[in-house]
Amino acid sequence: MIVTINGNERSRYPELIDQMHVLRKEVFHERLKWDVEIKGDWEIDKFDDYDPLYLLSLDDAGYVRGALRLLPTTGPNMLRDVFHCLLPAGEIIESPVIWESSRFCVSLRDRDGNRSLSNLNTATAEIIAAMGEVGVLAGLSNIVTVYDHFLRRIISRAGCDETLVGGPVDIGGVKTYAGMFKVDEYDLEQFKLRWGLEGDLINHQEPRVIGAAA
Repeated sequence: MIVTINGNERSRYPELIDQMHVLRKEVFHERLKWDVEIKGDWEIDKFDDYDPLYLLSLDDAGYVRGALRLLPTTGPNMLRDVFHCLLPAGEIIESPVIWESSRFCVSLRDRDGNRSLSNLNTATAEIIAAMGEVGVLAGLSNIVTVYDHFLRRIISRAGCDETLVGGPVDIGGVKTYAGMFKVDEYDLEQFKLRWGLEGDLINHQEPRVIGAAA
């Protein structure tokens, strides 16, 4: 199940927000050894202060097993403000119909033991599809993201069609890329069919999006 939480509503969902930040610490600090900001049991950075839209995949018991955040490229975002070295000098990606995804993470401890078709982790497939649903409902044209070689393999395995817009660049010993992904309703439905996902993943008519695209 997918839950969406606007950053300005975090106080309404303290347990889910706590689990998300704990999971981010486990994945990015402990597993991947990235140079990220740690506060107690949490990984949290300045971009969490800009009220992103969080997508959380919950297992059958209601625990967070995967997460991702979305920010519009018209405001502060990681590609523009941290990883600008991935783009040609002076180039930026900024549009009301392009959002950035970041902090994609999935727990290795799947309490349900769930796998979708072809052994892709269920949480991974759910989050990717839910991101597409948000994009369609918000009228987006594309989603851009920064990712390492490991996540790039997962994206390729999932069948997502990337347009490489930057990289590879070695950042902290990690081969890093910037990729653009088209938001398309037909492609979304094909993705769901491929990975055995049925119906709308976001359990309300309109997601709590950051703002309607112009």
